[in-house]
Amino acid sequence: MSSAPDHADATVPAHPEGLHTADEHVAGLPAGHSGTDAALSGETLADEMHSDERLSEEMLSDHPDGLLGADVLRPVSPALIPARYVAAIAGYVIWTLMIAGAIVGAVLTGWWWIGALGLLPLVILIQSLLLTPRRVRAIGYLDAEEEITIASGIMFRSVHTIPYGRVQSVKIDEGPVDRRYGLAKLSVATAHGASSVVLPGLPKQEAERLRALLAERGIETMAAL
Repeated sequence: MSSAPDHADATVPAHPEGLHTADEHVAGLPAGHSGTDAALSGETLADEMHSDERLSEEMLSDHPDGLLGADVLRPVSPALIPARYVAAIAGYVIWTLMIAGAIVGAVLTGWWWIGALGLLPLVILIQSLLLTPRRVRAIGYLDAEEEITIASGIMFRSVHTIPYGRVQSVKIDEGPVDRRYGLAKLSVATAHGASSVVLPGLPKQEAERLRALLAERGIETMAAL
């Protein structure tokens, strides 16, 4: 009945001076135990792999608000917020008139469904007023060594990464409202691209810097091929 415990005790070495734990080896006692060294080497390699994974995630990670890459991208000018409000004044007036007309029609006729027609322009007006600042803050860009990244959108997030060698043309546009706030819009057209990528809300000096950078890097990349 006692054979099993005796067998378990027999497996433990009876020489304390020849027994070294992993903690003692780390503390600096003489090495020579390949099993402990292999375990430590494996732990070190695993730590380095986890560190590389964390670094790659930080390069283009999710923003706490759910905006992909927003924490590593440069924001556009905050002056784009009032500029967009000013540019949308005509639309705000139209939506307000439609809401007022629906309310007046419902009061005069007694038909409630006429008033319900004003719900759609009301929703459009409210979401534009409330979400414009967040939409502007969701726009960002990053000019790296080999490519430029442009991101925009909240619910439908899009991140465009364009290598400098694929840039076909760069254009700067500014309307009267943009000019009033000192802003410009950068359009980047790529080779074999169906449409260009637009980056709004840039200060004029920054737009000129990016235009010159894209043209210069594009020429250098094509010359190196």
